[in-house]
Amino acid sequence: MKKLLLPLLVGTALTGCASNEEVALACTFPDAAETAAPNWVCDEVVEGYALTGVGYAKQNPAGIGFMKEVAANDGRVKMAQAFRTRVAATFRQSVVAAGSDGDESTETLIEAASRNVTEQALSGARILKSRTSPSGALYVLVGMSEADYERTMKEALKASKSQDGELWQRFKEDEATKLLDAMLDSTRKL
Repeated sequence: MKKLLLPLLVGTALTGCASNEEVALACTFPDAAETAAPNWVCDEVVEGYALTGVGYAKQNPAGIGFMKEVAANDGRVKMAQAFRTRVAATFRQSVVAAGSDGDESTETLIEAASRNVTEQALSGARILKSRTSPSGALYVLVGMSEADYERTMKEALKASKSQDGELWQRFKEDEATKLLDAMLDSTRKL
């Protein structure tokens, strides 16, 4: 009897731990932790979209339209921060690979170019989904489809080459074209 009881107790204990772990991993609303939320609220990857951001707006007497605008702007800001960091890193890697030094003027040019690319590239972002939490807050998923992303990135990088000519002149002309292609490939992985 004792030989049968020990494995049974161990199995029960392990099952109990496993079920607690699943509950801890579930996506919940940040403002209502006891309520399950869609996975996108927890920043999980959304299939079919190249770039996404989750926005938030607390309940407001101005109404759902106002809340949706606030949440969408919050989502775009989060997308822009992540995107700008990635674009700036890609520029920096390219400057180093081209043998240019990373002096202060180069850093200033990289930041300006990253800002310009980001502002243009995110112009195609739109609200994809929204959900109200039990507390009345609004969460929105803002994003860009793969096709919109690729199209706007190409346009943004070409515009950057015109607007941020000094940075692009630091690369040889044929290297600048290769850099545009490499940046488009690397920013797709955001």
